[in-house]
Amino acid sequence: MNESARELQSRLRGLVKTHEPLARHTSLRIGGPADYFVIPASVDDILETLDFVRDRGLPWIVLGNGTNVLFPDEGYRGVIIKLGPSLGRIEISGDRVRAQAGASLAALISQVRARGLRDFDFLVGIPGSVGGALVMNAGIPEGTISDVVTRVGALTFDGKFITLKAEECRFGYRASRFQEERLIVIEGEFALGRGKAWDREELLRRRKERQPLGVPSPGCVFRNPVGVNATAGQLLDWAGLKGLRVGGARISPKHANFIVNEGGATSRDVLQLIDIARSVVLKYWGVELKLELAVVETCGA
Repeated sequence: MNESARELQSRLRGLVKTHEPLARHTSLRIGGPADYFVIPASVDDILETLDFVRDRGLPWIVLGNGTNVLFPDEGYRGVIIKLGPSLGRIEISGDRVRAQAGASLAALISQVRARGLRDFDFLVGIPGSVGGALVMNAGIPEGTISDVVTRVGALTFDGKFITLKAEECRFGYRASRFQEERLIVIEGEFALGRGKAWDREELLRRRKERQPLGVPSPGCVFRNPVGVNATAGQLLDWAGLKGLRVGGARISPKHANFIVNEGGATSRDVLQLIDIARSVVLKYWGVELKLELAVVETCGA
């Protein structure tokens, strides 16, 4: 650990690591080392880390469960702030539930179901965190997390805590205000007892039937195109791209909008597959696919 990292560690209750392999923290199992990897134990730790970042002019990003992100093979020359279980408190009171960003969706679903409610069952099987789900407006074709949000608490880069009503979050299809601005989602508040009673078992069955579970994957790579009577997966399938391999990465034979790591895949392998898929779909169908996967750059590595 270098002097700067030791200085930051002295200011936190959480943990600071240097040269931490990012492959350990993403569902794709790809990514080189981060210069600084911070696991905050509190909001105060996040504030101290932001001070550190500002003072040194370092690049930084926030990481949840790492389920929709691709890090470069060279690593990240900056600060990763990983929100995990230490910022995963869930509190249910009356017709509201508040969940911190580091809470897993599985834990949120479980605690709500323990109250006899099924408002969040549509998120079953999605391996992300509450924070990541809010940033991406995660969900399924029939519903997204924005459907049950009442407000979101977030930190600005200068350390100010703000509370945003649902309509201020600018939720859209796999989109939100939190992708547009440097805001760190700290917690979400959600309404209970007003949503649809989802069929959890049917949704799980559908997910197992259609998606390549049990292998390293980031989930859907491309957003479904707007104004096109087909999903991204269908366009990729019709273009004959299922099973296409580059190195250790492969377009899933089960679902063409998933790229899986079949062993030793690199970021370059995945990016090459993405480029091929985009160019083929554009050539055959005239549709320019947009990424749902967040591709992180090296920041001067």
